[in-house]
Amino acid sequence: MPIVRADVPAWATEEQLAATKGELRRCIERTWARDHIWIAVRPMYTERGDPTVILTVDLRDGRGQEKNRTQALFDEALGACNRIFGTTDDKLIVLVRKFKREECVSGGSELPPLEELTPPLRHPKGRKQLA
Repeated sequence: MPIVRADVPAWATEEQLAATKGELRRCIERTWARDHIWIAVRPMYTERGDPTVILTVDLRDGRGQEKNRTQALFDEALGACNRIFGTTDDKLIVLVRKFKREECVSGGSELPPLEELTPPLRHPKGRKQLA
């Protein structure tokens, strides 16, 4: 159950905000979870033209390959943010924080097992697998 908060430039249009939400959903689906994804895209103050994006992801611990999944999410989110805002790697930060299963309730009940939610991790072409 990833909870994703994307702080994007306040100068973004509604179309860019909507595109960001959709793109980030697909990024999360490919790297961390296939379902139970909650995304908020919100404007933050930046100078006009500054493409900085702060991406914070809270999710359950225990999926495995956390370092690789975080790097894969950064790479995929960077591609999306670059297309939408012109964000470069030095203008994107991805912070992944973890919580325990019992520390979250969705739909009024306990979260499903990670095995049902976690996608296999594919490595983007041209990127070496991290150790």
